[in-house]
Amino acid sequence: MELFLVFLLLIVLILLGSELFMVIGGLSLLLFYLYLDIPMFSVIKTIFDTINKPALLAIPLYIFAGAVMARGEIAKRLIDLALASFGWMKGGLAIAGVLACMFFAAISGSSPVTLVAIGSILYPALLKHNYPDKISVGVLTTAGSLGILIPPSIPMIVFSIATGADVNKLFIAGIIPGIVAGILLIILSLYYGVRHNLDTQPFSRRELFVSLRKSIPALIMPLIVLGGIYSGIYTVTEAASVAAVYAIIIEMFLYRQLKLNELIDMIHESVIILGTIFIIIAMATVFNNFLTLQDVPFMLVEFLEKIINSQTVFILITILILLIVGLFMDIISAILICAPLLLPTARLYEVDMIHLGIIFILALEIGYLTPPVGINLFVSCSLFNKPFSKVIVWTLPFMICLLVTLVAVAFLPDISLFLTNFLE
Repeated sequence: MELFLVFLLLIVLILLGSELFMVIGGLSLLLFYLYLDIPMFSVIKTIFDTINKPALLAIPLYIFAGAVMARGEIAKRLIDLALASFGWMKGGLAIAGVLACMFFAAISGSSPVTLVAIGSILYPALLKHNYPDKISVGVLTTAGSLGILIPPSIPMIVFSIATGADVNKLFIAGIIPGIVAGILLIILSLYYGVRHNLDTQPFSRRELFVSLRKSIPALIMPLIVLGGIYSGIYTVTEAASVAAVYAIIIEMFLYRQLKLNELIDMIHESVIILGTIFIIIAMATVFNNFLTLQDVPFMLVEFLEKIINSQTVFILITILILLIVGLFMDIISAILICAPLLLPTARLYEVDMIHLGIIFILALEIGYLTPPVGINLFVSCSLFNKPFSKVIVWTLPFMICLLVTLVAVAFLPDISLFLTNFLE
């Protein structure tokens, strides 16, 4: 009878088109009521203890900093510099998109924000130079996902909270994989540029110098944010506040493109996004708490021990699980649910937590580009006004670059761990 009620609630919530956090939260509360004799007060306290962590303050601050830069001049000046540097090459405008996304990702920490900021400015330029949609939409949609791999990264902060992994090391570990993914996207862009004989723009040394000069405040922002973290001057949360304040100062007082009423709108938007993320964290915490009290992680370890005989097999199974989960679940929910479940088995096979974190981020990053819940696909459809089915097809060749990066990182741990080991 209890199981029937659980399935009935699940079907009703799905038919009503409920958000994922409502599905997870509703099922979790029903499971607690049916199977565990625990006061609801203890459940609420668990939620509060999870949300009441200083590291989570970094999330809204990075979102806000990204919104300020997307609305202001920083994103535009990064694109101008990239175009002046690489626009003369076949496929150079697509390469400029990849590099602009990489630089912007090193500040915003969010994939959709990166896609909107760079895509809204660069896409018209790609159309003007006769780039086909299968290249322009595909490369921008995929490169935008680098926002969660190149530090700072909001999902890395969530993974740190879920597993106890050092968030500073996670940030450092994401740098080389992010560069590898970017290089593969650049190589594919060059291939398409030559194959389709894409338009170029004349190289101008003067334009490059002017663009570089105008971009200096934007270029030094990642150095201020990440340099402060890695040198120990401030924490990840404090770095987020530095990023937000720096973005406001640059946009309002140096570039003078940001108005006070726009700033208030951005604060409002950031608070809404914050509420969405925090309620996902809260509901996923309740579900995880139920699984822990029912000894599900222990049972999963016992089951995996029967089918796993090495660290390599564990990593393969983990990647498979994450790729499947990424089809149906947003990255934050996926991390909060899957990471605690797989953590005991990872420790059993001595998988480095930082290495595992980068595998998580990369595998679930691909989920941003896969239906039915691929966030970047929906953002891209709305931003570029293109059919969902076509965006999926156009993105697929570029998504393969991320799959190659995932395989390389998974089985060559030094790609993610070299910098962390070097800096210790």
